[in-house]
Amino acid sequence: MDTRWRWSVLDVKMKQGLLIISHGSRDEAWVTLVDEAIDKAVWPEGLPVASSFLECVPNRSIQDGVDELESQGVEQIGVVPLFVSSGSTHVDEIAWALGVKEEPLCESDLERFRVHADIVYGVPLDEHDSVYAMIAARLRAMEVDGARDAVMLIAHGSPHEPFQTRWRDGLTRMAQQLKARNWCTAAGHALLCCDDVAGRVQEMQSLLSASRADTALGRVAVVPIFLSRGYFTTKVIPERLAAVMPNYGVVGQESRSFVLERGTQRGDAELEADSCALLYDGQTLLPHPALTVWLEQEARRILSR
Repeated sequence: MDTRWRWSVLDVKMKQGLLIISHGSRDEAWVTLVDEAIDKAVWPEGLPVASSFLECVPNRSIQDGVDELESQGVEQIGVVPLFVSSGSTHVDEIAWALGVKEEPLCESDLERFRVHADIVYGVPLDEHDSVYAMIAARLRAMEVDGARDAVMLIAHGSPHEPFQTRWRDGLTRMAQQLKARNWCTAAGHALLCCDDVAGRVQEMQSLLSASRADTALGRVAVVPIFLSRGYFTTKVIPERLAAVMPNYGVVGQESRSFVLERGTQRGDAELEADSCALLYDGQTLLPHPALTVWLEQEARRILSR
């Protein structure tokens, strides 16, 4: 059943507007995926909506978004931080720069934005049901077998506290949920900023190899917890994963999408006796309609305060 919000008009005493803030990228495809998710949302009639980026997207800065809404007479701006985790330092520093909090939790290069309207600040995705819907779609696309395959969640992370702890706690709970839902036989996570990604994957491969008994050897499916494809998902992660199995080829490369699998020169019997295969297709959480659902729900929550 479709449970998406369908609004008409909000009962408010001041004119409201909505500002959706994403990280941004020089990759136009990255921006397009975010824009498409926002464009598909259903907003209250007459609600001004602006989409801005922290960096890399000309003429669509956070200040541009604030100015656009205030020029339409908006007195209260609901801000949706379109980030995957509360562990993102950007979520905290943007809140500070918008005047929502007195001090950021770590040093920031941002300067305070020029804001006249009241700001109501939302929360990032974290472990919302929409995230699980998007991960489930990724696992289906990679043909992950819940009875024998494992999942490694890879995120950017942060070297700073308390952000790194937030990242790890959220991803740990997420991994536990994947296993509890029988979407995989084991799950773990690694942070690009501070973990030996190859080492984490090897640990998962060893776990599967030790527990396989006489059953078919499982695979490790790597799922990037990134909203949209960009430098980290098309270059950094594949390079880190290639180090896990240096004698294996990168196949299925198309449009900067990678799948790391066993080489194809040996027979199936020999492959079956070899170490666990590593699956990575380079795809991210978007595109998926669940992100639009979350945007609508979070916008309604903050604008109804």
